[in-house]
Amino acid sequence: MRRILFLIVFLSIRLLTIAQRDCRFTEYTRESVRKNPSLTLAMREVEDFTRRQLQQNIGISTYSPGATSTGVTSSVSGEKSLNIITIPVVVHIIYNSQSQNISDAQVLSQMAVLNTDYRKLNADTTSIPPYFLPLAADCGFQFALAKVDTNGYATSGIVRKRTNIQSFAIDDDMKYTASGGDNAWDRNRYLNIWVCSLTGGVVGYASVPGCPKATDGIVVNFTAFGTTGMAAAPFNLGRTATHEIGHWLNMIHTWGDAYCGNDFVDDTPPQQQADLGDPTGIVISCGNGPYGDMYMNYMDLTNDDKMNMFTYGQRDRMLTLFAPGGFRAAILNSNALTATPIPDTVSSSSDNTPIPESGSASLTIYPNPCSGPVSVVMTDESRIGSILDIYNQLGQKVMSVQVNQLQMQLNVSALQRGLYFIRIRDGKQNSTTKLIKI
Repeated sequence: MRRILFLIVFLSIRLLTIAQRDCRFTEYTRESVRKNPSLTLAMREVEDFTRRQLQQNIGISTYSPGATSTGVTSSVSGEKSLNIITIPVVVHIIYNSQSQNISDAQVLSQMAVLNTDYRKLNADTTSIPPYFLPLAADCGFQFALAKVDTNGYATSGIVRKRTNIQSFAIDDDMKYTASGGDNAWDRNRYLNIWVCSLTGGVVGYASVPGCPKATDGIVVNFTAFGTTGMAAAPFNLGRTATHEIGHWLNMIHTWGDAYCGNDFVDDTPPQQQADLGDPTGIVISCGNGPYGDMYMNYMDLTNDDKMNMFTYGQRDRMLTLFAPGGFRAAILNSNALTATPIPDTVSSSSDNTPIPESGSASLTIYPNPCSGPVSVVMTDESRIGSILDIYNQLGQKVMSVQVNQLQMQLNVSALQRGLYFIRIRDGKQNSTTKLIKI
């Protein structure tokens, strides 16, 4: 009986541990600095710029226990005066199994959460305690899937790549095609979000402002992304991405990643450590009475259904990144949502020489000329998950299939005789080869 009781207790503790939010922002940042000591200077420059902006242009919100609406100070005069900032997003879905290849619907559900959480339109603001409610802010950010890729072609803002890696660690391998992931799009035009399987129960992590372009963005486990499909409780309300984007916008955890640490935001109460799981009532720590920890803040580590607010001070800190000269100011000029895409056509030619693709393996078709099915061969595994299009000489798309392996059969028997162009596209590079049907 004692052994059975011990087993029950052990399993209960184990299940509790699994259910706790595991954001590796702190560990990831520390390891990034170890590998790249110059990152320390870049981070310091961002922080110095942030402080100057807060002092000179935006102002600092201050925390006052039990504050009324007149007890919260911010030089930004109310929600109506906000200039809404829209962030173009590209979602890189890196999958080893079909369960990891989440649906478009799951991606769209996450976008909807971001657009309510960052505008204080989330329904669960009604759960914010009355003594913290006056501090809850509309941060003025909107998020939209990119409409134009880095080459100027139309995109859904969702890139799918099959990988041989079953699960990734927090070492950024998912951010590089060469290591089984997918290369970042230009951070000056897009917020990169990688969705994949993460090891060890990690639900997500984020880069720090100041990091190299190649690793800039956030990573979310496929079971903690969005509100439908593979999203699993207690992280099935999309708040992991809300939290990680907070880091991307220069926020750190509410406890300052130290015992009673400093999160550099004056209207969040001091806090001893992370609040995990499903806290209730008032949790006093670090002398922050009478109302205690703000564990419903998106930058704490509670379950999704406990998170529901950012503060004015957090909003002000985020906005400094977009001031002239700010680390993320360039994205304000992104055309990823407004540019007219390059027409989805190809030019005709009379020879049968493949059009070379800079920086990537070529696309091989044989037999060519052909009368029936052809073999399509690629050498770059990053092409798996891409789309292969066939056009006629008028530039009209006559066939479209998804690449599911490096060598595949393509049945062109139904096509009329003539010259065709086969193009494989993945949002970054386009490779076109000619095919003659006889």
